[in-house]
Amino acid sequence: NDANDRMKELPYALYDSQEVMVTDIVTTGKGSIKKGLAVLGGIQINTGPDTDDYFHPLRFDYYDENGEKVADMLSQLKK
Repeated sequence: NDANDRMKELPYALYDSQEVMVTDIVTTGKGSIKKGLAVLGGIQINTGPDTDDYFHPLRFDYYDENGEKVADMLSQLKK
């Protein structure tokens, strides 16, 4: 069903636009990073009343004190 596919794609499209904003915030504010910055991003999945909601992580990055991404730690969450 095309409508169901669009509803599945919508959170990812919203995540992509928010990803741009978060990257801009990190770039703009990098002068205020003291020792490093971890950024975790993803999609909250809301389920039915009898099922627990869950978080689907899509990003887990570590930035150094200069605002440079030094590690992609997403694979560490999936172990």
